[in-house]
Amino acid sequence: MTYNIDEMKSLEAEFFDRSAHKRTVFGQIPYEADIRRATRFIPSSPDQEAIDPKMTNLLEGKFRDRLIDHVAHRFGGKVLDICCGPGWLALELGRHGQVVDAYDLSPKAIELAKRMLEENPYKDGFGSVTYHLEDVTSLDLGTETIDSISGWSAFHHLPDLTSFMDRVHQALKPGGIVATYDDLPVQRLSIWLGRFFRLLLPTCDRTYRQKISDSIRRILGITKENPEYFTPMEEVAAKDKSVFDFANHLYDEYDILYDVRFNAFACGPAMTIKGPDWFRYLMAQMIIGLDRALCRVGICKGILRIIIARKRGKDKR
Repeated sequence: MTYNIDEMKSLEAEFFDRSAHKRTVFGQIPYEADIRRATRFIPSSPDQEAIDPKMTNLLEGKFRDRLIDHVAHRFGGKVLDICCGPGWLALELGRHGQVVDAYDLSPKAIELAKRMLEENPYKDGFGSVTYHLEDVTSLDLGTETIDSISGWSAFHHLPDLTSFMDRVHQALKPGGIVATYDDLPVQRLSIWLGRFFRLLLPTCDRTYRQKISDSIRRILGITKENPEYFTPMEEVAAKDKSVFDFANHLYDEYDILYDVRFNAFACGPAMTIKGPDWFRYLMAQMIIGLDRALCRVGICKGILRIIIARKRGKDKR
């Protein structure tokens, strides 16, 4: 299929504009804007999305922190953060002393990111962050100018990833870091385990009557499976293929420092559990523990993946 790339980029910007609005409509700070100041928001209807910093930390905190530590491997290092959205990763890297240039196509996301930067109370050791409303693929990245390049659910949005990664390799200094987080296709076993725990536990999105009715309709074939949804640029980039092609490229061209898959089915149930906090977090820890164990023995495969790679060659520090 042939796409008008400029038109698809405009649609992509509109998609993430709507997302930024939806996530802040009640005045809350979403996790993807500032992980330290995110506002806890437990939805009261299915069309709202939860913001629960503690739950998100349980689900991905240790993996996220490892990515940040690797990207910030050199104090005062120059970092390129691509498809930054509302800017949480760039902001956090700035708090780790990095000099960050972050790029995104969404005006609303960049507006939110700039507001979080202005309001940032964590000043000690702060490097700098500059947010750009610009297409990162149009940049001249130069030669050996960058210490690290990060993308949180980002690289699979780029239309010509091979060409961009050639320029990334040229722009990275020897020993420079490429760090990526991506979501992968979901196994059928993981889908059913996620549904099982959402049926078993009280959730904020549906009543037990609704969940039982939905399950029966699905078993009888009355309710059809929802197709996987892609953003406009994920569609252009053929996301499900792109994420694996990108991983193979990193293994071919870089030294791999870290590669982990996690959260096969835990995300959906954990983020929708209803009840007092002690119950919600206890149940979530049990589900996450089971998820980790099944991934460890290979029964399930995590749908989230972090890869940290280092450019080959001697670091000239």
